Order: sequence, then structure tokens, then C-alpha cells
Amino acid sequence: MPLAAYCFLRAVGKGSYGEVSLVRHRHDSKQYVIKKLNLKNASIRERKAAEQEAQLLSQLKHPNIVAYRESWQGEDGLLYIVMGFCEGGDLYHKLKEQKGKLLPESQVVEWFVQIAMALQYLHEQHILHRDLKTQNIFLTRTNIIKVGDLGIARVLENQYDMASTLIGTPYYMSPELFSNKPYNCKSDVWALGCCVYEMATLKHAFNAKDMNSLAYRIIEGKLPPMPKDYSPHLVEIIRTMLSKKPEERPSVKSILRHPYIKHQISLFLEATKA
Repeated sequence: MPLAAYCFLRAVGKGSYGEVSLVRHRHDSKQYVIKKLNLKNASIRERKAAEQEAQLLSQLKHPNIVAYRESWQGEDGLLYIVMGFCEGGDLYHKLKEQKGKLLPESQVVEWFVQIAMALQYLHEQHILHRDLKTQNIFLTRTNIIKVGDLGIARVLENQYDMASTLIGTPYYMSPELFSNKPYNCKSDVWALGCCVYEMATLKHAFNAKDMNSLAYRIIEGKLPPMPKDYSPHLVEIIRTMLSKKPEERPSVKSILRHPYIKHQISLFLEATKA
């Protein structure tokens, strides 16, 4: 049983699909996170799909994507997925810790670029994240972004369908998804826009007291007030990512080619050389 190679440290949380534990590998003493997905009620086809997905995820290698170490199906009907542990916690809590004090623009853009690079890598492999939100974006001890929980939404897609989005509040759900259009890479771009908006304002882009008003607000297509404290270029990019029509949103590739973003990237590179 592969689980025997890990020693349990503590429970990290409970996702909508199962529990998450922090463990240490008995041989290399490194810390990892183990996700247990409950497939007990899944059909054989769904189980197969989940295992294939875990396989696919294990082949993804990118500096801004949480690393997968291994996965297996236990005799208990659970699918175990072992992933890298990000000591810096998630972006959602990181932004909360600011207590309303805005981040420097350079920090917002540095994180934005890293999330965009992870998404570009996925999109080039024809993989959609489907559940990008600040709770699924993690930080290492040195403040490097690692996008996580990708594909998990896709693994259990047939089993949960819309429910997986509706377990939490769908703050990051794009207008087209409310009219049952298929999820596409521009829906990921919308979610990225929501995350960057949140980094720049420390607030959700779309917020409401209940689900129906939130849905109405998103579908209505009226943009939230844009952050005032940052460069107009950054504000304009956020605005285009939150375009109501998917075809009007930029691709991740074109975001990374935007002159303002390219200039920011060259500044980071200069800073790392210094």
C-alpha cells in the first residue's frame, strides 16, 4: 500500500470532494499533501476517468503548477493523489491578511503573470482549469505562485456536473456558464480576471448577498468599479478579461504578449539578476 510510505502530520482541510492531509514521506522527509477523493458512488466509467485524469496531471510539469507526485486507488474505494505542499498557504488568505492595505502594483503583476503562465501552459495542452479561484492558487515560502486543484473539477465533472461549482458561491463563474454554454478557455480567462481584480482591490469582482443576485449581477454584464490605484494599462487588461462576451476576452497568450505585461516581465528579470 503506497500510503505506508507517508507519515500523517495533520489535516489541512476538507474539499468538496474529500479530505486533504499534510504528510511527510518516510524516505526523502519532504512534506506533501494527500487528497483523498471519494469515488464510492462513482460508476466504473467515472472511476476510470478519474484515474486517467490523475495520470494526465502527473505528466504536467510547470514551475507555477502544483507538482503531482503519485496517485493510486485504495481498496477503500478512494482515489489518493499526492501533491507538492505550498508552505505559503493560498492567495485567498494572503489577500485577507492585507486587512485592506493594497498590494504594490509590482506584486499584483508578478502574481498575475505567474498565474497566466500556468494557464497558458494548460491551454496549450488543451486542458481547462475550470475552477480557478484565489483558494486554488498557492504560494511557496519564497512567494512563487503554484496553481493547484486543476483537473479535479474535471475528474468528477460527470458525477457532480454543475454541482461542483455550486457547492461554494460561484464568484468566479462567467456569464456564459449561467446560460448552460460549455466551459471554454475564455471561461478560465474570466476567472483569471476575477482573481486579478481581487488582488488589486482585495474584494470579489462580483459580490451579492445571495446566489440569485450574484448570478444576476454577473449576467447583467455591468462591470464592478475598477481599481483606481494602479496603472491604466493593468486596469484595461482586467476590464477586457471581464468582458461579458467570451470572444471579446483576450487569450492568455495575448495577455502575456501585451506591451505593459512584457515590460513588467523584463523588470522582474532585471530584479532577479540584481
